[in-house]
Amino acid sequence: MADMMAIVAKAVFEKTAGKSPALGTQLHMDRYISANKNLAPLGDGGKLYLVTVRPPDEALWLVAILDNPTHDGAAWVASPSPTPLTDISELRGRIKFESGAGITMKPGALGMSLQTPRALTADDVALLDAAAGGSALPVASSGSPGDSDTRAGFPAAPRAASAFGSATGARRGSLLGAVLEDPASDVARQVYADQLIANNDPRGEYILVEIALAGPLSIRKREQLVARRRELVEAHAATWWPYTASHWRSSRGFLEAVSGTLEQLQAIGTKLFAAEPVTDVTLLDLEGDDIGDMLKASWFPRIRRLVIRGSLGDDGFAALCKSKRTAELRALNVTATELGSEALAMLKGGLPHCTNLVLTSNGLGDEGIEGLRRWKQLPRVETLYLSGCELSSEGLEALLAEPLPRLAKLCLSNNELDDSCADVIASNAANLPALAHLELKNTGLGMDGLAVLAAARLPALRRLDVRKNELSALEPADPRVRLG
Repeated sequence: MADMMAIVAKAVFEKTAGKSPALGTQLHMDRYISANKNLAPLGDGGKLYLVTVRPPDEALWLVAILDNPTHDGAAWVASPSPTPLTDISELRGRIKFESGAGITMKPGALGMSLQTPRALTADDVALLDAAAGGSALPVASSGSPGDSDTRAGFPAAPRAASAFGSATGARRGSLLGAVLEDPASDVARQVYADQLIANNDPRGEYILVEIALAGPLSIRKREQLVARRRELVEAHAATWWPYTASHWRSSRGFLEAVSGTLEQLQAIGTKLFAAEPVTDVTLLDLEGDDIGDMLKASWFPRIRRLVIRGSLGDDGFAALCKSKRTAELRALNVTATELGSEALAMLKGGLPHCTNLVLTSNGLGDEGIEGLRRWKQLPRVETLYLSGCELSSEGLEALLAEPLPRLAKLCLSNNELDDSCADVIASNAANLPALAHLELKNTGLGMDGLAVLAAARLPALRRLDVRKNELSALEPADPRVRLG
């Protein structure tokens, strides 16, 4: 099965549409006359995206989408296409094709560069579908969302309006593309929101409301905006967010995080990631054998924070670490995924941009620390969770033996460490210049150990969480210490 793009010659196009066709016109094309062997993969199913180049400035127009065409010996034939004539010139620099070659940007060469039909990637298809207005999507049947963080309805792409068949729609597609390419930019979101508001789309107001809520506000103003956000969600959730999954979170007007099984995300991923700048994904009930399918997903390279819940095991963790498709992850959480002492040896040169690693509740033991120390990225890690990992003070000493210059948060709760861990941390304080948050809950720490930690030369320390240990307050009181 493959999705393909092919060009309709100017003469053939004008024979059907006339010499001065208007954007938004539906030609209802049902065939593409060609015996080109490059289109053969369509025989196994897929869609054929037909485009043409329009004078005088080489505008690229989407003409039709033939769904599951079959070859009758002379042409690829399908049901009449409802796709309106759509200017997709803004997508020229974003369509990559399976070959990775993309579309030529050289003046005068656009038509020639598209003479050979080419296979599209899933991301290419998502861009083209969004520009054309998409297709009807099933409405979630599991309830309606009430706020920007809910377990009922799962928001996804705001469906493209019919304006996508016009120049205005093409602009909206381009502005949405700017949001997807730079999720951190509020400017891109605001410009897109302004365009929606100009077309009386309430999603524009929702974007601006959430951007405002992300910044400083008076108590009264914040309450007003929270109430307005709730009203917008309740009124428009069924239209904006037709998908279902286990959990979602929106931020600054768009989906930021989603949670569900791999099967759920595979079903909605293409359309979701074509319209929402999701960078945070939690995968539920994931087994080690599922890692390959997860890594192959077209949306996976977009993820910056990945949380896995399930039975990953050492082999699954190894596959995750070795894959080049995880290179852009900034945060990985594999809490309670049945990792053993050999798992961290798989890190090595993997996850080269990860600065937040959560290994909580895995039986790593002191033996696992050696693998962690050999991880090339460790000196650049900012947050490290090793709670409930069966560590002793010996393992902790091995971890802290080398400088960790960027480590700002270290969680060691639920390990049998006792007061000896305080001596280890204090003696290696020079290797922890950025440590601001140290968590040692339920570790057997005593008053002597607490005193050692409070006196340790940790210049950045702002919070020392020692709850669930048999401790009393220090004299004099230390505002950094949290006892209960």
